[in-house]
Amino acid sequence: MKQVNCIIVDDEPLAIELLEDYVGRVQHLELIGKFDNPIEAISFVNENEVELLFLDIEMPEINGINFVDVLTRKPHVIYTTAYSNYGVESYEKNALDYLLKPINFDRFLIAVNKLTQPSSSEIKSEKDTLFIKSNGAYVQLKYEEIGFIESLKDYVIFNTENDRFIVYHSLKKLEEIMPSSFQRVHYSYMVNLDKVEKIKDQHLHIFSAKIPISKKHRDHIYELVGKKMI
Repeated sequence: MKQVNCIIVDDEPLAIELLEDYVGRVQHLELIGKFDNPIEAISFVNENEVELLFLDIEMPEINGINFVDVLTRKPHVIYTTAYSNYGVESYEKNALDYLLKPINFDRFLIAVNKLTQPSSSEIKSEKDTLFIKSNGAYVQLKYEEIGFIESLKDYVIFNTENDRFIVYHSLKKLEEIMPSSFQRVHYSYMVNLDKVEKIKDQHLHIFSAKIPISKKHRDHIYELVGKKMI
């Protein structure tokens, strides 16, 4: 995948530190600058090839909304802010995304993956394994490794015991290709019944997670589990 040059502009050192860590985890992102002074950042963007800008909104001297207006070069912008009232204005500036602090990595990754314009074909099913495209790499997962899959807007997250893989896809489409051991238990969850450690208080326990069973799916799930009981 093509490398994407990016910079961070934020007047809070801890916010810069967090975003720098997140950028470092994504193979196709290359951090070429970080600024706590927006005026210096404007000069840098106008003089250099910057493809993606992580931009705070409420900063001294100029806010992030007006920041974009004075740029002669227009990179993609992901706003990072603690304030929710700028959402409409940010999208009027054609922002790629709008992230509310505190920002978690899953949400960050969804935002930056919008640059790659992924498609639902990024999952290939084989007899015993699944090939997925996640974070710029093709990953082979054995079905038996997957504990549960959760939905996050237009993405799904494959959860193994030690890892999480975010893929542009939907649970509905996954129902058509996953083995029968994988069952929908909630609007936002599909689980591998072979990985369920226990069921208690209408929750499935898998690895260290508690997955809720919705009323819609409860009878079906308990029927399938009942067939395995002795």
